[in-house]
Amino acid sequence: DDSQGDKSEEKYSLTMNAPVGDTFATLSMESKVVLFSLAFVWVYLVITAVVSWTKSTARWIYDLLGFGLDEEEMLGIKHHKKGGNRSKSKSKSKSKSKAGKGGKVNKPAGDAASSDTSETPLGVGQQREGAWSVVPKRPSKTHKKPQHAAEKNHPLHINTLKGHTDAVNMVSFSGNGSTVVTACDDATVRVFRLDGGAKCKAPRLLRIPLDRDATGACFANVAALDDPAATDGIVVMGTSGLGETRLVSFAIYDAAGKPPEVRWDKKSAMDGKTAISLSCGGGGEGLGVGGAPIRIPPVAVCSSDQTWVRVWAVDSGVEIGRFDTLQFKNHNAAVSMDGNMIAVSTFTSEVKIWLVLRSRQGAPMGVDSKRAAMTLKGHRSAVNWVQFSPCSTRAVTVSKDKTLKLWNLSVRYDVGEDPKVLASVDLSDECGAGRMPTRVALSAAGVAAVMIGNSLIFYKISHGLAGTSVKLARVDAPHGSGAAVKWMEWSQIPHAIDGDAVEVLATAGSDKRVSLWRSPRS
Repeated sequence: DDSQGDKSEEKYSLTMNAPVGDTFATLSMESKVVLFSLAFVWVYLVITAVVSWTKSTARWIYDLLGFGLDEEEMLGIKHHKKGGNRSKSKSKSKSKSKAGKGGKVNKPAGDAASSDTSETPLGVGQQREGAWSVVPKRPSKTHKKPQHAAEKNHPLHINTLKGHTDAVNMVSFSGNGSTVVTACDDATVRVFRLDGGAKCKAPRLLRIPLDRDATGACFANVAALDDPAATDGIVVMGTSGLGETRLVSFAIYDAAGKPPEVRWDKKSAMDGKTAISLSCGGGGEGLGVGGAPIRIPPVAVCSSDQTWVRVWAVDSGVEIGRFDTLQFKNHNAAVSMDGNMIAVSTFTSEVKIWLVLRSRQGAPMGVDSKRAAMTLKGHRSAVNWVQFSPCSTRAVTVSKDKTLKLWNLSVRYDVGEDPKVLASVDLSDECGAGRMPTRVALSAAGVAAVMIGNSLIFYKISHGLAGTSVKLARVDAPHGSGAAVKWMEWSQIPHAIDGDAVEVLATAGSDKRVSLWRSPRS
């Protein structure tokens, strides 16, 4: 018995002291598969936990440093968000009641009798199906609602485009400046024909209803300067309550009674991600093989609220590229007017620029997503907004470091040369009590319009050796106190106003209006 005990004890000792490799080799194939599976699951869970912890920590630091403030908090505007939601749901309930029992709220593109037609807001003409209507002048009343101070008193104010029933998210000019398109939270896109110029008080109006909030709209051939190419098509972005982004291209006809026509429709344009900006570039003339003039087909770019950017060929609706900025959070994406460059402002202090790859005939073929062609280096904090100049050779940025910078893009990027700063404007005197520059737009004459807090400020920027700037004018509360400016854009073509050729800026606000402003005299 003692000998048997010694043998079993020796066998146990040998088993315990055996190398791990030898023990693993003795396992069956089924046991090895189970062990490998458990190890893979364990490694996956560890990596997922580390990534989640890293993101949470980064967001905590982001909020701790004040970067997590939303746009309205940065603007210093206090809104009762629950009240805003009630108003939006109220407007949607109205549209549902108009559809009738069992009826669909979603109407075809050609159904111009949109949700705001049965109860026509003041200043909006009744519109028959598929037709252009005329926005009449506001009738005189003994008890008028008080106008905004800027509209009533400021000498730079030209006109107000009315008829929206909710916040206006985006406004865009056609290439020839004769038409304006707006995207509104009342699930409607509106096209205004300014037949009498920027001061036209009764523009022709076309409504295009969507099945969700309209969050972006711009003309497809933004670089085209002549009718009808400049105004014959628009690209529209809509966002559902769940954050799903839809992208639609419409053909627009000037003929009375002919409804808009859907060219293509991307019902899940961002694969579940929410898009925060839309930009179009191209559609003008360029040089082809042998120097022959050709049309440069336009592209449309959407930026998500995370890090993804997607690019479509507007003529065909084909997605030609997508890329990840890898910068934690996008702020906006812009396309140059010629449709050849894409710039994205992000959480970081640098702005990267990608190139749109085109065939010898000018057709967009893709995006060089592996590496950015250029990088704008010079800011010390996150860049809030980036925009190209109308000539596509300049870019302008505003940052949380309270500066505005003008960049020269005419560099040899193919040999690694990055753009240089032509001018830098210190905005710290205007940035008090948490106010930050949030929007910027540059005119063809070099006038930069900047939103700082709830003030619209104009600067004339010269980019000589000194790179100086002059503050031209300031408009406080351009859309009224408590209303945010959500978008602004310059017309490429000056408008004839009182015998002068004047550059015109359009601003879209949460006060349900679009305002037109003349450029200050320098």
